[in-house]
Amino acid sequence: MWWFGGNPSPSDYPNAAIPNFNMHAFVIFSVFLIPLIAYILILPGVRRKRVVTTVTYVLMLAVGGALIASLIYPCWASGSQMIYTQFRGHSNERILAKIGVEIGLQKVNVTLKFERLLSSNDVLPGSDMTELYYNEGFDISGISSMAEALHHGLENGLPYPMLSVLEYFSLNQDSFDWGRHYRVAGHYTHAAIWFAFACWCLSVVLMLFLPHNAYKSILATGISCLIACLVYLLLSPCELRIAFTGENFERVDLTATFSFCFYLIFAIGILCVLCGLGLGICEHWRIYTLSTFLDASLDEHVGPKWKKLPTGGPALQGVQIGAYGTNTTNSSRDKNDISSDKTAGSSGFQSRTSTCQSSASSASLRSQSSIETVHDEAELERTHVHFLQEPCSSSST
Repeated sequence: MWWFGGNPSPSDYPNAAIPNFNMHAFVIFSVFLIPLIAYILILPGVRRKRVVTTVTYVLMLAVGGALIASLIYPCWASGSQMIYTQFRGHSNERILAKIGVEIGLQKVNVTLKFERLLSSNDVLPGSDMTELYYNEGFDISGISSMAEALHHGLENGLPYPMLSVLEYFSLNQDSFDWGRHYRVAGHYTHAAIWFAFACWCLSVVLMLFLPHNAYKSILATGISCLIACLVYLLLSPCELRIAFTGENFERVDLTATFSFCFYLIFAIGILCVLCGLGLGICEHWRIYTLSTFLDASLDEHVGPKWKKLPTGGPALQGVQIGAYGTNTTNSSRDKNDISSDKTAGSSGFQSRTSTCQSSASSASLRSQSSIETVHDEAELERTHVHFLQEPCSSSST
């Protein structure tokens, strides 16, 4: 009777290969990649300043993505080596494997990949070691975190090469203090990178609403990135060497050197410093103009306020002085009209005749001021002609 378990389904399924995929990195890049794709889709609708807008947008997204990736991705120092090693205890098998170490700001990633089998007498028949690949991450942010990771690794039965790497990081005595140096360097570098990210967020806000002050925050972002690289360079160990046996039974050293994230943050720091200095120089000399997110130009309100005054003869200066005098008289008269209107309206009622009188008086004042302006201009022209005729008459005499 097969429905009571007489013909069960097969349960010996092949083991599926675990994909070598970093979900954290994918989420980080998606956060910055999706806005970039959206901008590319709407780029044909941008009518003016496409190149400048695209360069600014891509640069800001690249800086933010690089800062966040360097905080999470363990690639500030790395190293790899081909080793001849014993895979498990109480066994005569020897394998050639590639071991790698990737050190981040708060964790260490150790990998072990099988290359080929060199010697064995007790390998189980039918066992396939070609798919052997270990990828383990360990926290180094705590004082005793690496010692705890070594203890758990011994309990779980990690391969011998990975346990050797954990021993180097867990020791904290005399000169065997690589783990402590990497922990301290990661702690202060982590703080400097977060400060750079805060400056980057401020630069994005200023670029949208107050673009002429954005160069200051961009410059602060670049300086923070350079300080982070300098701190990691000074506080990390000079050179980490872990001894193993090579393929030809010689000694080989697994050496950890500065890796991708270190050089990426250094390049981002130099780029931000150059961009900040360039924008600051352009702002000082008023070379470029920018508009805010609400399309309100701030060039006339922000920046050095120097303007060349127009130069001319006495006639032009006299016109400027006469215009200034008429403007001041008109402004004083308008102020008197406004004060009279306020006093009339403060009593609670206002007659129609008073408004008519005020409008008539204001109209008469405007006409009188225009007549005075025309009269002043005529007098200035006469004086200018008189000044021009005097040298001619003196020369003729």
